[in-house]
Amino acid sequence: MKRKLPPFAAVRAFEAAARHGSFKAAAEELNVTQSSISHQVKGLEDFLGITLFDRHAGGVSLTRRGDEYCGNLTAVLDSLDSATRRVTGTEAGGPLAVCATPAFTSRWLLPRLESFSRGFPEIEVEVITSDEPIAFPGDGVDVLIQYGEVPQEGIAVEPFLASTRFPVCSPAYLDDAPDIREPRDLARLTLLRDLNAYDEWADWLACADAPLSTPLRGPRFAHCDLTLRAAEEGQGVALAYGALIDRELAEGRLVKLFDIETAPKVIYSLTCPERWSNRPRIAAFRNWVFEQVADAPNTRPH
Repeated sequence: MKRKLPPFAAVRAFEAAARHGSFKAAAEELNVTQSSISHQVKGLEDFLGITLFDRHAGGVSLTRRGDEYCGNLTAVLDSLDSATRRVTGTEAGGPLAVCATPAFTSRWLLPRLESFSRGFPEIEVEVITSDEPIAFPGDGVDVLIQYGEVPQEGIAVEPFLASTRFPVCSPAYLDDAPDIREPRDLARLTLLRDLNAYDEWADWLACADAPLSTPLRGPRFAHCDLTLRAAEEGQGVALAYGALIDRELAEGRLVKLFDIETAPKVIYSLTCPERWSNRPRIAAFRNWVFEQVADAPNTRPH
């Protein structure tokens, strides 16, 4: 059967505009004028006999049928790109945009990233930090390290890091604090907290059979990396994820106060669109991440 194929230049223009949600951004990516993108998209709409974008004062937005067509086209172009890279021997090279929380980036990824660069010098890693949800593919991210393991339709979610939590502080704070002999003594201290739904002081205190009779005292921070930094500066006691502070404990920058720990839970998963899972750069990064946790059984999800 004879194929009904649209003009390739129009397909590229539309897919780029749909991915960015902007004719201007598509023009910058393809190194053409915005007028050319608009002309190509209009030609594709005429070829298909449908409207792909709603035009309005604030820019453009995909119609329902445009969104459906874009999803199919992106998969086709990804497959064409992968096939081209395989046949030309450039499949594994190029940029890889990784987005993660500030805590994961600072405490886990950066100390290990050099080993990935040594193993895959042809992959140019771009590290982005954010605590906000991202949208594939519009935010320009290839891999998202998300907190927890929340399933999403069309997204591959692979848990890889689990951890317990326990109280830590700096050696200087411990020296200056009143005697800390049992968990109930924490009621007299400054307890540092995260300003999000994952602060679990109540869980640890329940594990220690030491519920506080008064509200927790102490400053709150946007994310656990800031909370840990405050603890390192001697500002109080933080509830730390053990999997994120192995260096700090080994170097003596933080001290574990009690052997009591919360039950292990998944704290990070590697995510990307399912249709991207076998891209060589993403597969290389995924395999490297799992190799990094392979030698630390207490950090692997069960």
